[in-house]
Amino acid sequence: MLEEKVITGYPSIDKPWLKYYPAEAAHASAPAKTAFEFVYEKRKESLEDIALEYFGVKIKYNTLFFNIEAAAKSLSALGVKRGDIVTLALPTIPEMVYVFYALNRIGAISNAIDPRLKTDEFANQIKSTNSKVLFTIDMCVPVAEEVIKRTAIKSVIIISPIESLPLYIRAISKIKSKNKREKANSFMTWKSFLSKGKTFNGCIDAPYLPNSPITIVHTGGTTGVPKGVVLTNENFNAMALTQEISGYDVKEKDSFLTILPPFIAYCLVNAIHDPLFLGFRNVLIPAFEPQDFPRLMMKYRPNHVLAGPILWDYFITSKLAQKSDLSFIKSPISGGDVLNIELEERINDFFAAHGCPHKIAQGYGMTEVSAAACYSTDASYQAGSVGIPYVNNIVSAFDPDTDEELPYDQQGEICIQTPTMMLEYFHNAAATNEVIKHHADGTVWVHTGDIGRVNSNGNIFIDGRLKRMIVRSGNKIFPSSVETIISSVSNIEHCVVVQMPNPIERHVPIAHIILKQGCDVGKAIQEADRQIKNKLPDFNVPYLYVIRSTFPLTTIHKIDYKAMEKESLQYTEEKRHFIVL
Repeated sequence: MLEEKVITGYPSIDKPWLKYYPAEAAHASAPAKTAFEFVYEKRKESLEDIALEYFGVKIKYNTLFFNIEAAAKSLSALGVKRGDIVTLALPTIPEMVYVFYALNRIGAISNAIDPRLKTDEFANQIKSTNSKVLFTIDMCVPVAEEVIKRTAIKSVIIISPIESLPLYIRAISKIKSKNKREKANSFMTWKSFLSKGKTFNGCIDAPYLPNSPITIVHTGGTTGVPKGVVLTNENFNAMALTQEISGYDVKEKDSFLTILPPFIAYCLVNAIHDPLFLGFRNVLIPAFEPQDFPRLMMKYRPNHVLAGPILWDYFITSKLAQKSDLSFIKSPISGGDVLNIELEERINDFFAAHGCPHKIAQGYGMTEVSAAACYSTDASYQAGSVGIPYVNNIVSAFDPDTDEELPYDQQGEICIQTPTMMLEYFHNAAATNEVIKHHADGTVWVHTGDIGRVNSNGNIFIDGRLKRMIVRSGNKIFPSSVETIISSVSNIEHCVVVQMPNPIERHVPIAHIILKQGCDVGKAIQEADRQIKNKLPDFNVPYLYVIRSTFPLTTIHKIDYKAMEKESLQYTEEKRHFIVL
């Protein structure tokens, strides 16, 4: 291990986080291979191990590679070639994995979109990439029919989520289904698609080329406008190598529970590519409700899993988990949303009481850096921190106005240097230059839009979003700081602070809270106000508290801040200090 030597007081120079990693890890770099080659070369000697599990069906690595090759031949027979962009509007099913790597194998690029999108946005995300081939699920046939009229799509491959299930289950499901699977010449079933490649004898392996795109993942980025993030083979492979060399407790045949959808970067990079490279048994869950999370955890007993704070709260309060031994969990990861201190402590206490020797591991990142840039290990753990930079990353805080790096513990915009930095926003140079910036000293940084700080151990603390910052009569309020204080009140379960327009103060903070059962509303709010005034300037006190039973969630189970901001518009004339929904 490297010794800590603080020389300058600046994180980017001192890199204090390296003391938590094996010395040789800091000098490792991923070899020049495609993502498919990287996985195949690693796993070709363990073909009998389980790669994927899907509703109890176990798919070995030899079957995985066979199906990838079959899909690659069929894509080639369909006329897809290097550099073409093929749209995948699919849930997390085995066929999605086959097509994703098949496209990479032939040098084509996947355009990952949400199959639940409304027709207009569905068509826009296809049109922007000029895709001519679309893979989607059978329930999206009506949308696909309309999309064909508006885009360059020539072929639609319809995949049922039951394709990989046993024959008798598929037979029963087909009897029940009223969906017409092949509606026109443009449409074909998965079986018909695979049949196209059976007589294809051409070459399907495109050679590796530096900085070749592997996928486009759509995100709001740091500006809120949907954009296509272009990720490369180097991005995927650097992330996978990091998981292998960093001293984490990972072993072949470990299990990983993949509950996130494949149209977000974390799923593709961290929940599919990384586990397959490492030789895990990857349990694929195509769809679920938050309340299903405890059942999934106890059914599959995964060694590694990432879930949002809301899901971990469901888990530790569920009857299923109350009497369970959780010693099987190696990496309980929380990401995607802010994990407040009070919930973090409750989760850790619950783990300790139920046999899990690990603390909840927070992560941090963004789609533009292939989803993850930091991770909290047991050795580096500090309450409230989102972890330390991955071994080959540099993370520091910068003055938002001057782009000058700030010393330890000074608050500024969090910026990242990493081999997993995106190539660009697809066909959007202006937006790319707003996020990937060249500083005066020649270094290149990804600007996250998050406000935070780095301490002398390398732990990163996020204090809020620049975009979520509330300006009240000229005073800056960071919602996460207020949320942390309110959530610490004994009778308050959860808190989310959003802004609301105000004719006098410009904007004011509104605290949406979930109370513990049976508590006195007035007393809980008085205590929240008192603690805020004790720890922050008075302008941080919420203008209004909204008492609710649940928070609205996005389609990927994150708290929907925009929905609450829109909802709060109706409270503009509210004179009381709290209301109950």
